[in-house]
Amino acid sequence: MELYEVTVDYVEYLREFEPKKILSNKDEKGTRKFLGIVTQKNGYNYVIPLSSPKYLKDYSIKDYTGEKLPEDFSFIAYADRIVLLKDTTVPVVFMYDKNGDESIDFFGKLQCNNMLPVPESELITFDVNSISDIAYRTLLQKQLQFLRKNSDRILKKHINPVYINRKKNNMSLGYIKHATPDFNLLEEKCTEWEESHKG
Repeated sequence: MELYEVTVDYVEYLREFEPKKILSNKDEKGTRKFLGIVTQKNGYNYVIPLSSPKYLKDYSIKDYTGEKLPEDFSFIAYADRIVLLKDTTVPVVFMYDKNGDESIDFFGKLQCNNMLPVPESELITFDVNSISDIAYRTLLQKQLQFLRKNSDRILKKHINPVYINRKKNNMSLGYIKHATPDFNLLEEKCTEWEESHKG
């Protein structure tokens, strides 16, 4: 299992059709990478994106009430004060290590409900070891180690159910109705992209 980046142009293209249900690869600081792992579904490469834990949405800090993270914050330094506000669900896999009862090293999320079909031409192999920022490289290495160790469970209990339920338009599930793009539509648009970018 390796990490892949999806080209900016392709993500923006798909967001034209599902703007509220596809993670943007742009933020207030500019462009950020749409990184994830790849699985095969219905003859398409599906990229399941990684994302960062969100303060006060996914976790809080014990004995701290600020609306923004402390200036000296890091997950490692604050591991014994991290409190999970939620945990892994079918559409979102929380990636963390628990060290005893008190310490949580929370290093990311896998957003199965935001996976996208991506043509081979728009996939870029991402070399984690080439990253010069040691903290970021270490974070991605932890994520990859977690994903490799738990790959069978993640496929069976998270990726497959999300894909199947969305393809069946099972709108009784909140995460399908509110947070998962239309895979039938995206597969059609993926094929159209490939056709229009041949040769």
